[in-house]
Amino acid sequence: MWIIAIVTISKHFKNYYEPTIQRHKVRVLLYPPVYSTLAWVSYLRYDYATTIMFFATLFEAFAVYNLYTCLQSYLQPFRDEYEGVKEEARPTVVPCVKVHIKSRWGMHYRTITDILVYQFPLWSIFDAFISIFAELKGHYCEGSLSFKGAYVYLTIINFIALSFIISALFTYLAVYHPEWKRIKISAHGMFWCVKGPIMINFYIGTILLDGLAYDNIIHGTDGSNSSDGLAWSTEAVKHGLEVIIDCVVMTIFMGLMTKYFGPQDSIRRANENDTQIIGEPFQKRTSSQAFLDAYVLYIPEFIRNVITCGRDSRALAKKRARMKQQKRESMELSGLTSNKF
Repeated sequence: MWIIAIVTISKHFKNYYEPTIQRHKVRVLLYPPVYSTLAWVSYLRYDYATTIMFFATLFEAFAVYNLYTCLQSYLQPFRDEYEGVKEEARPTVVPCVKVHIKSRWGMHYRTITDILVYQFPLWSIFDAFISIFAELKGHYCEGSLSFKGAYVYLTIINFIALSFIISALFTYLAVYHPEWKRIKISAHGMFWCVKGPIMINFYIGTILLDGLAYDNIIHGTDGSNSSDGLAWSTEAVKHGLEVIIDCVVMTIFMGLMTKYFGPQDSIRRANENDTQIIGEPFQKRTSSQAFLDAYVLYIPEFIRNVITCGRDSRALAKKRARMKQQKRESMELSGLTSNKF
C-alpha cells in the first residue's frame, strides 16, 4: 500500500495542474497505508491499541473531509454559474426512495449537507478521545455489549453518525448527478473508495465481531495450545481479527484509489486545455509547491472550513428566523385586512 500510494502521489506532484482538486486527492491517497500501518502496530502493541487507533481514526476523519471537499471543488464552478438560481431537484437516492430539494444551489441545502458531513469527522475525533479516557479510568469495556461500559454507547452513536453521513452523501451524489456526468468524473467511485472501507470495517470488523464474541464463537485462549504459551483474551483475539480485516479491505481499496484518485483526469484536462473544472488556465506547479499546498496547509484549511461551516450555519439560522417572522407578519396583516372587510 505504501508503494502504491507513494508512486501515485509522486505522479500527482509531477503533474500538479489543479491544486484545488489534487490537494484533496493526494491527502486521501495516504489514508489506506497510514490507517493499516497504525492498525498493525496496535496489533503488535495491544496494550496501547486504543491510543494508537486514535490516530488511525484521525486519518479516517480527514479522509472523509477531503472526499467531500474534493467533490465541492469539482462543483464550485457550477455554483458560480448558477448563483442565485432557485432550481428544484427530485432525485432517486436509492431504489424507491426519492427526495425533494427545493433549491439545490441554495444556501439551505449546502449548509445542511456541510453539517451532516462534518459531524462525522468531528465526532470520530471526539469519540477517540472519549475511548482513551474511558480506558484509563477502566470504564471502556471494549468488545463488551454491556451498558456498564462506554464502548457500547460509543458504538451506537458511531452507527447513528455513520448513517447520517452516508444518507447525506448519497443524496448529495444524486442531486448533482448531471454535473458529475458533465465533467466526466465518477463521484460514486470516489465515494466508495473512502466510505467503503469505513462501512466494512465498522459493520463487519466491529459490529459483527462483537456479536460473535458475545455469543462465544470468538473466544480467548489460556495459552496451553500456543507455541509461545501466551494467553489471549477474547478482546485481543477479536482485535487481531479486526486488524486482518482492516488490512485486507484497505489493500483492495488502495488499488481502486489509483483509478479514482489518480492524476490521469488532471493530465487529460491539461493536455486538452479544458478549463471548465477550475475556471482558470492551467499552470503546472513544482513538486515542492505541490507538497506545500497538499500537506503543509492541511490543518489550517480544515480549521478554516469548519469555522466557515459554523458561520454559515448561524447565518442560515438567522435567515430562517427572519423568513418565519416575515411570514407571520404577512399572515397577521392579511388577517387584519380580512377583518376590516
